[in-house]
Order: sequence, then structure tokens, then C-alpha cells
Amino acid sequence: MKKKQLKSIPIAKANMEVMHDIAVSGKGKRGVITVQNVKNGAEEVLVLNVYQTSGRNKRDISLLFRVFCQKEDYITLEVECNKWRTAALLNLVCRDAGWAAYWWNYEQLKFLTAADARKAENVYRKWLEDKENHTNQTAFELLHRYQENIKAIRLAKKHKKETDIIDLEMEKFGNLPDDYQIFVEEIVFKDENYIFYNTKKKSAFCTSCKKNFILENKHLRHKTIAVWNNRDEVKHNRIVRCPYCNKYLQAKSTGMGRSSLKSVAWSVLIQSKGEDVLTRYFCHIKDFRADFNNPKITSYEGYRTVHKKEGSTDYMWGRYKNTEMRWCYYKDRSYGWYPPSETVYPRNVVMYNKNLSDVLTGTCMQYSALDIFINNVANDPRYFNTPWLIDNYFRSYRKYPFIEQLLKVGFYRMTREFLEDNRVNAIEFNASQRTVLGTLGIGKIQYNMLRKLEDPAIRDLEILRYKPDLKWEEFNDLRYIRDNGHIDMYKKYIDLMAYTTLHKIIRYISEQKLTTRDNDYFDYTGWLEEMGYDMRNEFNLFPKDFQKTHDSMSKLYMKFKDEQSREEAKKFNLLLKKLRKDTVDVEAMNLNIEGLFIRLPNRLEELKVEGETLHHCVGTYMEKVRRGETMIFFIRKKEEPDKPYYTLEWRGKVIQCRGSHNCDMTSEVRAFVQIFQEKMMEYESKPKRPKKGGMIMAKQSIRSIRKGSVQWNEEDRLQMVSMLAKAGYAVQIVRKEVPGGENRKSAQYEYVIEYGEKVE
Repeated sequence: MKKKQLKSIPIAKANMEVMHDIAVSGKGKRGVITVQNVKNGAEEVLVLNVYQTSGRNKRDISLLFRVFCQKEDYITLEVECNKWRTAALLNLVCRDAGWAAYWWNYEQLKFLTAADARKAENVYRKWLEDKENHTNQTAFELLHRYQENIKAIRLAKKHKKETDIIDLEMEKFGNLPDDYQIFVEEIVFKDENYIFYNTKKKSAFCTSCKKNFILENKHLRHKTIAVWNNRDEVKHNRIVRCPYCNKYLQAKSTGMGRSSLKSVAWSVLIQSKGEDVLTRYFCHIKDFRADFNNPKITSYEGYRTVHKKEGSTDYMWGRYKNTEMRWCYYKDRSYGWYPPSETVYPRNVVMYNKNLSDVLTGTCMQYSALDIFINNVANDPRYFNTPWLIDNYFRSYRKYPFIEQLLKVGFYRMTREFLEDNRVNAIEFNASQRTVLGTLGIGKIQYNMLRKLEDPAIRDLEILRYKPDLKWEEFNDLRYIRDNGHIDMYKKYIDLMAYTTLHKIIRYISEQKLTTRDNDYFDYTGWLEEMGYDMRNEFNLFPKDFQKTHDSMSKLYMKFKDEQSREEAKKFNLLLKKLRKDTVDVEAMNLNIEGLFIRLPNRLEELKVEGETLHHCVGTYMEKVRRGETMIFFIRKKEEPDKPYYTLEWRGKVIQCRGSHNCDMTSEVRAFVQIFQEKMMEYESKPKRPKKGGMIMAKQSIRSIRKGSVQWNEEDRLQMVSMLAKAGYAVQIVRKEVPGGENRKSAQYEYVIEYGEKVE
């Protein structure tokens, strides 16, 4: 419809007095319609002029809409704003003096004259080609039917543009292999078989080998020889062995109901068309309910994916936009481990692999090494229990083509770990490199060391990248330490190798019985290095009595730190005060449990006293607490509240809890700590309530994003707090997890300033 020509159609004069009378006399009438029947070239045009009556006496009459109708289309001009609308009349919005409403029903409208109504009826009846069934319909009912028909035609045209593209892609999918049905029966349902028996007829039938045999004295017989197995007596649902195919199958009595006896399985077929790779997912149902001798297998194709060089598109067989059943786009594919229904999503998938040798030749996935992946990585049953395994692999290969290199050199475990969590591990590989060495970021010597391992993991690569000049024996020792210690403990061993050998470090830790407390040893060597001791002197590095030397060095280190940072103590005490306020609820919750309670230190000096009394190194943790890396709690007996008993380190969870001379927890303390951990985790996960006196609106956060040697410290934070408080803001310092923690093995914490306008 040409809008310019429609606009030029003059508006027929209307009797305003009659319109006023209709508005006044007709209760609930919002608008009045006049009708024009004109010619626009060769086309007949029916024009509906919709007026609104308003004001105290319904004297204010304004033209709202002009609805231009032709046989195969309609369009509406909103007069006031001079805009074109495609909505039906019932859905048009009426605007007047700041209010808006819809013509919710045609009872609120009226034709100006009976002649206008008849004129509209005749035209719509002609266009609709009405028969006797609709002779009683009013002009408004005919108008509604006419516009609904046009809307359906418009929608069909819109859908066709999309479905034509889909159909063009679906033409790429060819016929199934000739043996696909045999593949479904023999491979897909290989384990979905039973032995049906009838005790009255003394007969049995195996659905796997399709053989009938004798049931005698509740035993299966092959010819005249009884088949003895670990459960020789045949019973309903018992596992027995078929005398012909020797498979162990579940026995089913023919006298029992089989209303739910059916099996569901999925298969996936890979095809190709030019450079495109096509994956097809079929659902198969094997039904034993009607005739167990000839179970019926029904199949339907539920999903398809077209993999191109530039990307992939998923399709499903379903109802297209609430219209017909057909192939349509599938944009909300679920990638979870446990789909809702085995008949809806492919859960246990069997792959048709007879064409793997040549199906990818000449395609965008020619070098994806899919066959190696299937045979060596995805042979674990948990992988084919994962929906869309093949599609996910193709997508990963397109994004990370170095997967081919890893598979072809036999690094299957490394590939599996990467595919399981490539968001974390993608940084471990250089995708821009063309060689395996370049991709792994190591040299030939390190590569050969990886090849010596049976199936290297990403953690093995991490060790070699951290220290490339390792010897084979050192590499194996560090792998053991890595697998049996803290997640990054091997790095501390490597760092200390700058002053001695790994063999000496391991031997010393073993001789001093520090295997489970090697962190204490590295704390000690860290003090030595910070205080400037000669790290190559084995007298310093490997003291004869470690515990005695450790305790004395702990005191020296604390003195060193005291002399180095006396002013820091004041700031630290302010920090402790803030931490106590933050955790007051937790301390209260854990008071008087099993005669124990827990609290934070009040002053820096308490940390020193705690360490000296219990003969451990908690006094050296001041810097870690100040940086927000950890928190220290004191566990006390109710009857001896001021006497050090146990010391607990918290870092998102309980890291350690030590008593006198680093002794382990008693059963009572262990139970108490477990309760404390649960309460603390619950407390940290809950949103904090606003302080008394009001709440903070539009809360903003300030954190340090600068890393390295120059960072803001506690003094900087306090200055910032002071400035914001002077400006009238409500301010608080809170301890939060550092953003990006999803890529770290353990959480890290920092202190953040939160401020906002305080509203009473």
C-alpha cells in the first residue's frame, strides 16, 4: 500500500451534532466511526475514520485514526502524531491529555450511521467471501475477522523468510546408511535385552540371540546340559546367563506385567556436505510391552547441527512458533549433565563410527582428530553421558585448534582436562603457535620429559613451565609433592632450590618429620630470607633441631618486624577493631558451645603472646592479616577466658587450628571448629543488614586495582574514609573476595571501602 496516496484521500465531512448525540446518549461509548469507500487506482479502499469524543459535555471531537483497508492488506494512520501503525483496531492506543487506553472491545465504538455500518459489512463480506455461516455477523465482527486474516498472512510471510533459510540447510542432510537399522538393533540396544520365561510351559526366550530353550527345574538347559551360573535358579528380575549367546541378562516372567518395559537410547550420526559437517541425533525406543518375542523399535530424529568454518547452528524438530511441526532453530540448547527427560534430550548416546575414516575428509573439521578423541578421550562412559559431546568438541576445536596437536602426540588427559574447563586452562596454551612445543610453551627437553609420563596432565606442564631446568628425578619428586601437598606447595620447593638442592630439602623435611607440616619450614626459610640471613649456609637452612630453631627464629622475626613497623601496630589495632565489629554475630553464635568460645584478637600484642604461650608462629601472621589474606581467631575455654588454648586461621574456610607446640585438635575442639566453620560460612554468604539509624542508598565500592609494589595500604584507606565521612557519606570498610576468584584454586580477600548517601 502506497502511504503517500492513502494520505491524499480527503476526509469526508461528518455530522458533528449527531456524533455528539451518540456520545452523550451512548453510555461507555469512546469513539465514533465514519466510513468512506473510494478508489485508489484500480484498488478499492475502505477508510474507517475513528473519532474520539471527550470533555465535560462530550463536545470535544477529534480524529484519532484513519484505518485504510484493501483486500489483502490494511494500515492505520495515527493522525495526531502522523505515524503509521500496523496493529489491529482493537490494539490501537488512544492518547488524550496524558492518558492512554485501548479499544478493549467494539462495544465502546459505534458507526455514525446505519449506512456506514452496512457499507463496511458489504465490503468485508465480499473480501472474506462469506457464505451462509457468517451472515449474522456485525460489521465489527467482520472487521475483526478481516484484520486477523491479514495478520495471519503477514506472519506467514515473515515466518517463510526464516523457514526458507532453514529448509535450504536441511536439504544438506542425506539418507541414512543402509545398515543404520541393524546398527540400532545390534549396537545401540546391545545391552537392552531380556530372557523371558514361562514356568508352566517350561520354556524360555532370549531377545538377544532370538533362541528358545528349555526351563527345567527352574534351570536353563541347552540341549540336555544345565547352565550353571552364580545364580543358577531362574527368578523374576534375577540375572542369568543365556545358554546360546552366553550373555548375562535379566530374567522376566511372562506372567508379570510389562506396562513399563521399554528402553530408550540415543544415537548420533555424522555426515558431510561440501565443507560443512552435519550431526544428527536420533531417539530410539525399544518396546517389549506388546510382543516380547518381536520387540518394536521406533525412532525419530530430534536434533541437527550444521558445523561451518565460521560457526555452528543448532536445529530441533518441534513446533515452529506455535504453528506447525517442522525443523526450527534451537537457540536454548541445554549443556547440563542431567537433562530433564531421556526422551527429550540425548543422554546416553551411541555413535555410528563406521564412516569416521572418511566422513570428515575435505570438510572444515578434516584435521579435528575426532577419531582419536573418540577412541582415547571419550571412551570414558561419562563422556557419552554428556549431551552434545560431538557438537561441543567441534566447537572447541574451532576455537582452540591446538587440540589436534595434543591428541596426535598422545596427551589425552591434558586434552580432557582442557575441554572440561577451558575457561581456566586456556591460558596454559598458546593458540597462535603452530608447533606442539610452541603451544605448550616449553622446550624440547621438557617436552621429552612429558612424553616419558604415561598420560601427562596440565599440572605436570605447570611444573615444567615454572622451572624449565628440572632434572627427571626432581620433576618426579615435585609431581609427588604437587599431588600430595597443598595445591601450589611445589612452587615453594622450587623457589628454595635457588639456594640448595631439592633432594636435600626433601630429606631434611622427612628427617625432621615435617611431611605434614612443611608449610612451617617454608615460613621459617621465608623469615631467614627477609631478615637477610645467608641462605646458602646449611647451618641456617637445615638446623639440627628444627622446632627449637623455628621457635627462637619466630621471636627474632617478630622483634625484627616490631622494629621495622611500630607505627603499623596502631593501624593494625584499628583493623582488628573493625574485624571484631564485622564478626560480632559469629562470635556471639559460637559462645559457650561445649564449654568453648571464639573471638578475634583485640591488639597486636595478643598475637605475640598467643605465639609465645603456645609455642607456634601465629605472631608472624600480622602482615597476612593486614593485607586481608587471612584471619586469626582465638579459641578459649569458658573457665579460662584469658589463657591461650587453640589458635585458628580462617581464609574462606578453616586452614589450620593449632594448640601448644603445634599439636593437633582434640575431638572436642574439632567438633567445635566444625560448628564454627558452618556458622562462619553461613554468615559470610548472607547479605549484611544496614546499620542502625538508616540505610546506605546507591552504595558504591572503592578497591585498589593497582598491583605490584606500589599499592594502597591501611593508612590510605583510612584517609579515604575520613574524606568521605567529612563529605557527609556513610562509609564502611568491608572484607570481600577479590574479583576473578573463579579462575583461582583458592579464594583471596581484600579490604574494600563502601560508601553511599545515608537515608534515615
